[in-house]
Amino acid sequence: MLDRIRHHISSVGIEWVCIKLPLIIANYYWIKRSLFNTTSISVNKGICSLVSCDVLIIDTVKWLVLGLMVIASILYLFERKMIVVTFTLFVISLFVFSAHESYGVQERTGIVTLIWMVQFVAYLWKWRVKEFDLEKNRIFFPVQVIVVSYTLSALSKIQMSGWSWFLDSHRIVLQMLKTNQVKYLDGQIQLNEIMDSKIEFVMQHGTIMSLLLLSALLIELTSGIGLLSKKLRLLYGFLLLFFHFGIDFFFGIVIDTFFEVMIIFMINPYYLS
Repeated sequence: MLDRIRHHISSVGIEWVCIKLPLIIANYYWIKRSLFNTTSISVNKGICSLVSCDVLIIDTVKWLVLGLMVIASILYLFERKMIVVTFTLFVISLFVFSAHESYGVQERTGIVTLIWMVQFVAYLWKWRVKEFDLEKNRIFFPVQVIVVSYTLSALSKIQMSGWSWFLDSHRIVLQMLKTNQVKYLDGQIQLNEIMDSKIEFVMQHGTIMSLLLLSALLIELTSGIGLLSKKLRLLYGFLLLFFHFGIDFFFGIVIDTFFEVMIIFMINPYYLS
């Protein structure tokens, strides 16, 4: 058994193994969480606006979908029937995450669906064009999806707020107060903790906060540089990770699916060698 695993790793490459193993483990968690947290469909979103997703609130169907995903995941790990497998994982993600959003939860899991879609495209392309570089593009296509998402996020900030996004850093205090007020109403903090030390820091050090916001914006905006080489991909992976740490620290916002996908594809231990 160990010999077969070693042979598989040597045949597909350690870089790919370092990506697809954590991806399939994380995907199991994302799908299971969304699937079993969806108990009703209130407002149809995504594919559910075109096709009824009501069947996904039935417990038996949920277990069948999860079982199908596990089978597809095992085949994915061992590179078997990859066109069918990646398409299956894409469809499962599309319906499960759409149903979860239709339930009323916005977790920005759409990026996972897109990653399965572009992997399906890569394997399909290889089947159609034998000269296609599958080993490169089954990784490169998802990385493109990730950096484009960050770049579009930065551009939307500029479009909506202009330079005031970082110049008027004092306005962020309102968002931080809102976050703390919600925590207070949920019983997570005491009344005297609404005006915490982080809010006082932002109020007293506006210039430093503006520089931090400008840095965050530039990291997102220039994340496409990470496409130029694996070393730059690793560098921007760490920069984007610090970007997410900053969002969590100041605003308590954790977009776990988004940054976990980024880590898997951009902070690959193989790139350290």
